[in-house]
Amino acid sequence: MRVYCLVKFKHIIVLFLALLMWRCAQVAPLTGGQRDSQAPKLLNTIPQNISLNFKAKFIELTFDEYIQVKDIANQLVITPQLKNQPEVEAKGKKVIINLSYTELLPNTTYRFFFGNSIQDMHEGNTLSNFEYVFSTGNKIDSLVIEGKVNNAFNLKAESDITVGLYNSSESDSVVWKQNPLYFTKTNSNGVFSINYLPPGDFKAFAFSDKNKNLKFDGGEEMIGFLNNTINSNVDSNLIFTLFKEKPIKFFVKKAFSPYYGMAKVIYNAEQDNNVKAFQESQDKLLCTEGGTNDTCSVYYHDIFDTLKLVVKHANKSLIDTISINLLSNEKFERLKQERKLLLDIELKPLVNGVMPYYETAALKFNAAMDFTSIDMAKVNLTRKQDTILTKLSPQFKAEGCDRLLLLEKLSEDAVYDLVIKSGAIKTKFGLPNDSVKISFRTSLPDDYASLQLKLLFPDKSDYIIQLMNDKQEIARELYCEQSISSSAEQTFSFKNLLPGNYYVKLIRDENKNKMWDTGHLLQKTQPETVYLNAIPIKLLANWDSESEWKVK
Repeated sequence: MRVYCLVKFKHIIVLFLALLMWRCAQVAPLTGGQRDSQAPKLLNTIPQNISLNFKAKFIELTFDEYIQVKDIANQLVITPQLKNQPEVEAKGKKVIINLSYTELLPNTTYRFFFGNSIQDMHEGNTLSNFEYVFSTGNKIDSLVIEGKVNNAFNLKAESDITVGLYNSSESDSVVWKQNPLYFTKTNSNGVFSINYLPPGDFKAFAFSDKNKNLKFDGGEEMIGFLNNTINSNVDSNLIFTLFKEKPIKFFVKKAFSPYYGMAKVIYNAEQDNNVKAFQESQDKLLCTEGGTNDTCSVYYHDIFDTLKLVVKHANKSLIDTISINLLSNEKFERLKQERKLLLDIELKPLVNGVMPYYETAALKFNAAMDFTSIDMAKVNLTRKQDTILTKLSPQFKAEGCDRLLLLEKLSEDAVYDLVIKSGAIKTKFGLPNDSVKISFRTSLPDDYASLQLKLLFPDKSDYIIQLMNDKQEIARELYCEQSISSSAEQTFSFKNLLPGNYYVKLIRDENKNKMWDTGHLLQKTQPETVYLNAIPIKLLANWDSESEWKVK
């Protein structure tokens, strides 16, 4: 027994020593201390930064740690522009710029702005906004042009916008054809600065360079321009208003039928809602509904396989012929029997289940409806007010082919139940409605605020007056026509406003068409002027407020 215990004890010792040796052989990861969060530090430049009479073929930037360059094609900005971009690469702790194949102009100050391209190798810490400057002459040009770029319609600052300077002798089309001599990008606040400029005159443009080719390409890109050339000795604080030009050519981007009974034709730009569509052989089977400004919506029925539309614009010389694929007659009948065709009914204008007491309620359908055969016995409307339940006899009036106005005058602070039983109404293609119940309550006058707004206009132009809510949605819109004898001071009344903060926006309607008009570069037309009062007007429920704005 004693011998057995001794042997067992020896085995335990051997196992313990083996485990100890195995633990000692393990490689534990090093903690490395605190994470490096410092940007690389520049130790030396060859030639020196801000050099004169520059003739070097290489530039060496030496840092205190290993370096990498990221997104150099987009981050590196060289002004004035070079015909051939220099090669830039990181080697160890150095950034090497190869100018061997780059032609430099005499007596010119060059600025290499690296943006956020220089980073340390391990942690990716960025040396932001580093610049290297030199002159091929005996002086450094030191003039600066600064400014800001705002959106012409909403006056918001526009970030990442290219601001370029061009030779003053060039035509305005230069922004399409050539890279700018000097350029920069706006920051998040829409602010820009172009440094190290020589004295002289320039043409200046701002544009959203979406494809990063340093040219304005129209289309989705926005543009801003100044009416006159600028002088770098005199001009500094430049303000650009950025806008998207209205296309010269209109074309159909997409035409389709999302479900049977509805077709949509979508254009590349706004059409002023003057587009009408019809199929010449079956025009009585079609009707249009109000859509967005770039979309023409068409209801159809009893048409299968192909819908052929002839779209005539406000400009009578422009006509589009469009074909849209539809269901076959057989598939339509099958879906109809299976009750898989779409028919929606919506009550407007509900806001979170509440109907404004002063509004006319309307039933909105998503198809052309047969309003001549409504079975009113299947339509019930009740009102509950002060615990009293009243059964009403609703009356409707058709508005267009997809809307029914409820002629019942709504009571304040009441609960309504509208029940439309199955088969009460059907579409033009014979699809009956499913049973639906819509419950809502009406508001009280005390739920709303009113505003007396006094405006002191800067001139005698006509103005669009918009009251905007916190979401920048138009809560109210008025139109003010002024004559020579009009007073510069006028007061406008707004009622039934939901409580909250509001902002006043004015649009100077220079061509009196009651809408905001964009600009056009080659026609030298600036967008119509917009004014915005950035100070909020706080409106409280059951409260009459007054506000005054001297527009400048």
